[in-house]
Amino acid sequence: MTIHQSVLAGTAVFPRLHADSHIRSAHALVTRDIALKILKGVFPPDSTLPHETDLIDGYGVSRTALRESIKTLTAKGFLVSKTKVGTRVLHPSHWNMYDPQVLAWRVELGVDHEFLVKIYEVRQALEPAAAALAAVRRTRADIERMQKALEGMSAGRHSRESYAEPDLNFHQQVLVASGNPFMQSFSSVIEAAILCSFRISAPVDSQERLRMSLERHRMVLDAIAAHDPVTASSAMTQVIREGIENAHCKLATEPVTITMPLQIHG
Repeated sequence: MTIHQSVLAGTAVFPRLHADSHIRSAHALVTRDIALKILKGVFPPDSTLPHETDLIDGYGVSRTALRESIKTLTAKGFLVSKTKVGTRVLHPSHWNMYDPQVLAWRVELGVDHEFLVKIYEVRQALEPAAAALAAVRRTRADIERMQKALEGMSAGRHSRESYAEPDLNFHQQVLVASGNPFMQSFSSVIEAAILCSFRISAPVDSQERLRMSLERHRMVLDAIAAHDPVTASSAMTQVIREGIENAHCKLATEPVTITMPLQIHG
């Protein structure tokens, strides 16, 4: 047993699976708990997980369930297993943060300004480019889907949650219209960003902000419809910038931590 193993085996708390657990399976329970321990640093990068027997006893699950969990987390970039060495935690650079489940686990730990800024940076790197490509490649059906999403954003009185759905759909349709499958796979990151930021601050909190949000999204749609990639890119940049600025203002005046899990889809 390595130094890391001996320390972790003595300090980590393993939730056991109960008959009335809301977790649907032993595999799901163990996978989620090990992932959260890695994300929180209980199992830090380059450490070795406790011995298989200790994990089986700690969680109260079968060897098969544990190995399935290790296999799942290995596929997501959290772990690597080597014969006679054990299962080692990989550096965060290996973690697949685009994986919807990984994003949901990260959000479950709580969301702060730093987390939102990191997502904002990735969105600003990709979404304006997707909007520009959409302006070049879009079809009539793409425009109709974006128009429908925008109409959903404009319809009636919205709660934060009900407004988030058509807003998210609009951004997803822009990715689809880009015609680039790599950009389309970015959808889960956008979903996490919108759901998280809306839990903190949403356009529906202010009539002026709602009007501005609708206007900004309309500019994106009009530019894409007009085959104007430069304006489409610029308008999308502004949409994303205003979203993070509103969330930042809310966090600066009233610190907010989101601790509830979000259902982020693949």
